[in-house]
Amino acid sequence: FFFSTDGNVFSTGYDEMETKQLLRSLELDCLIYLEAMNTAQLYFLGYQRFAEVQVLVMGAPVTSGIKTFDYFLSGDLLEHPYRTQLKSDHYTEQVVLFDGQAISFPDSQHHLPQDSALAAGDAYSNVTSLEQMTLLTKQDTHLFVCFQNIAKIQPSFDHVLVDILLADPKAHIILQASRHAAQTSSLSNRLEKTLQERLCGYNASQECSTQSFQSRIHYIARIKSDQIIEFLQRSGTSSVVLQPFPFDGSKTTSDAINAGVPLVTFPQKHLRGKMSSALIRAMFSDDTPDDIAMCCIANSVSEYVSKAMRLTSDLQFRSRVSAAIQQRSTRVFNNKSVSLEWAKFLTRALEQRISDQELEYEIGFGDADRHYQSFSAKAVENEQHRWRESVMLGHRSGN
Repeated sequence: FFFSTDGNVFSTGYDEMETKQLLRSLELDCLIYLEAMNTAQLYFLGYQRFAEVQVLVMGAPVTSGIKTFDYFLSGDLLEHPYRTQLKSDHYTEQVVLFDGQAISFPDSQHHLPQDSALAAGDAYSNVTSLEQMTLLTKQDTHLFVCFQNIAKIQPSFDHVLVDILLADPKAHIILQASRHAAQTSSLSNRLEKTLQERLCGYNASQECSTQSFQSRIHYIARIKSDQIIEFLQRSGTSSVVLQPFPFDGSKTTSDAINAGVPLVTFPQKHLRGKMSSALIRAMFSDDTPDDIAMCCIANSVSEYVSKAMRLTSDLQFRSRVSAAIQQRSTRVFNNKSVSLEWAKFLTRALEQRISDQELEYEIGFGDADRHYQSFSAKAVENEQHRWRESVMLGHRSGN
């Protein structure tokens, strides 16, 4: 569990038979799927058993519904504050909750060379270039950036984007185009329809143009996260990252944090809509001033819009938020508490008798890591307190 497996890296591409043969030949004790929903090959491999213990991680943060997955790894901050009180559970796997945020990213990442046209797919010639976006940063604009797979942008989030465009004449929405032009066109048509309904009404008899608003919605081709970070760092003091709901993202949240750029999220009921808020709460869980601690987490759609707009228009407040992110970002990156949780889980799942103290020694878990670990514990306590308060308020309003 502790040492690099340099040299033991295998690639089978999309050859399902070759993949099956390889997995069987390895005679694995444990097989970990980083996700099982984004490709048909991975999904159907999940129906077979290649190891005594098979684990599904939150790369695609939904249950598999497959009985051959023994465990689903999640975290205290990513689930209901009191999961044991739930009357029903939507997971088919046994859920293992890591302490705290359960997610950590390396502060520096290495990307293989990538062909821009290949990454962009058939949408390559139909989207705005990153260079053109950079020009917007030099103008008197407010940039609302959502670098998510547009499949995550649901109709409920369309209204948020339209609300921002209608309320802020300086607002420009930057979205990531799909590799398939038809998907980008579908979202664009939805936004146009929502704009028409808001501006002209459902049964408008007169001509009504939405062009001036649509011209402030931009799509850029899929790019690597280091390019995203570079763009966000260049985007100036009037930008904010939007996490969509009900499906947000952990990787794009870490990209924003790495760039020191404020972001806004609206946590939802399930894991797929709580990943961004978990990282933010773990980062701001100590003696952070209240207005900063809650700068980026909304409790309603209207609050989401108002928080996003404040972060682009109130530059003094945005500067304080950005500084707080930069000071605390180390809690999100290279978090050894997450590594320790992995070590504990694997030793127990595979029935290895190794003490927690030995595990801490092997991964180099020290006093500074324990200090950060206390922040995650505090974040969990805060979340439980918020939940209890909301329940009490609900009972009072019911009475």
